Amino acid sequence: MKERKRRGNSRYYVFFSLYLSAFLALGFGLWFAMRHLPFLEVRNISVSGNLVVPDSLITRFAENQIGINLFKVPTKDIASEIMQLSRIRNVKVQRRLFNTIHIIVTEREGIIYVKSRDGKLYPIDSEATVMERYSPIYLEDIPIFSTYYDDSQLKYGTVLDKPEILKVLALHQSIIREAPDYLPIISEYYMIDNTINIIDARYGTRIIPGDEDIATQLRRYQFVQDNGNIDRQSVVDLRFENQVVVKAGDK
Repeated sequence: MKERKRRGNSRYYVFFSLYLSAFLALGFGLWFAMRHLPFLEVRNISVSGNLVVPDSLITRFAENQIGINLFKVPTKDIASEIMQLSRIRNVKVQRRLFNTIHIIVTEREGIIYVKSRDGKLYPIDSEATVMERYSPIYLEDIPIFSTYYDDSQLKYGTVLDKPEILKVLALHQSIIREAPDYLPIISEYYMIDNTINIIDARYGTRIIPGDEDIATQLRRYQFVQDNGNIDRQSVVDLRFENQVVVKAGDK
């Protein structure tokens, strides 16, 4: 009885091994065939997710795959090359049946233009990464921060780490989080005696914010602006608790 049971078990393992081998052989055969079928050769390259970086700049990294079997496309290598663009935060390269490479990108978002000593504008993101512009037209409507950086210091992909840059970025991100309705009024940031000044795009008023509760400060400023008959070139100091101090523009 025991010997028959053992032979039955052996027969089961033999059949299982044969079925597994056949399954693996079939899978390998299908994979081999798919890598050589002419109707799976790449004919199209598509891009999505980009707003600033042109399609043509992204697709050029995959153009040499035209005519190559879709399953032979080195998606990781293509993604790695695209990531060298300073504007790109993340990228996925997908194979789409029957003959398309689809590239999905996530761009870094410019939140401030850094103005160089020579007057050129360079967009930077929330991490102070300098990013390339791909058009002579400034596509992003974001504030300007005037600096003493030379153009040579603002190379694409460089992360800026000077204290004044980080200070302005921190304030701007606070406004994004706490008072986004006021973003359209900000045309420019600049530093005077290590103090941030904001220029109101509507009136030219210079605003000096305090360190806390930026939303309340800006609401207080707006109330005074709407009801106080402030001269357009005034300086409005918000650093005093529950007060709005208005000074002449040359103070």
